[in-house]
Amino acid sequence: MVALNFLTEKVRKYHEKKLNDALQKLKSHQDRKKQLETELKTTDNESKINVEKEIIKQDQIIDIWKKNIAKINEQLTKLEK
Repeated sequence: MVALNFLTEKVRKYHEKKLNDALQKLKSHQDRKKQLETELKTTDNESKINVEKEIIKQDQIIDIWKKNIAKINEQLTKLEK
């Protein structure tokens, strides 16, 4: 029983670390997207296309991180049961 609790705690800490890392990545990409949106307002027409492409890319990455966070939270919920 002690070994099971030890392993469960190790797995929980691992998932919590992964969750914190994922949240940091998500925030980083959200901040980058905001920065690009601000840049889009002040840039010329030639650069706008590249900035818009980068915003779309950041949106896709943000969606991926949100899915990863949801999966990690699901795994943590399973550990609690």
